[in-house]
Amino acid sequence: MNKKSILQILLMVLASVLIGLGSNFFAHKPLPLFREMPSAAPAVSVSGFSEADVDFVRQFSADPGVVLLDARTVENFEHGHIPGAASLPISRFDEFFPRQQEHLRAARMLIVYCSDLKCPDSHELALRLFRKGLKVLFLYKGGMEDWLENGNAVEK
Repeated sequence: MNKKSILQILLMVLASVLIGLGSNFFAHKPLPLFREMPSAAPAVSVSGFSEADVDFVRQFSADPGVVLLDARTVENFEHGHIPGAASLPISRFDEFFPRQQEHLRAARMLIVYCSDLKCPDSHELALRLFRKGLKVLFLYKGGMEDWLENGNAVEK
């Protein structure tokens, strides 16, 4: 190929690009030139578990394949918890886990929560569940405090 042929090819490519951009510009519903990459569903936290926010918990709390686990004490759980949640207090893990194991293993997803951002129990519970072979774990770090602050109902 000579220089003239290469120049003609480059001009045809440039003309094609300009015609395409011009057509898009004047189109009734133009396509975006750049698009944002979709964000992944819950971000992975430093702890290694996926984090759930209040909207995520609200969206999945009624799903029968999702189990919400309250890591707080039985007394706190009985005082009020996220509707549909099960009590699995970290302080009594060895007592409660065997009774719930089958149900937890059948779940598509587990969402673990505690009282608030400062409470380490949800992370500890998620870690113990992970060590028992349960993999689809989400931490709702805001816990009950965040749930209530966002105007959500509790179950007693």
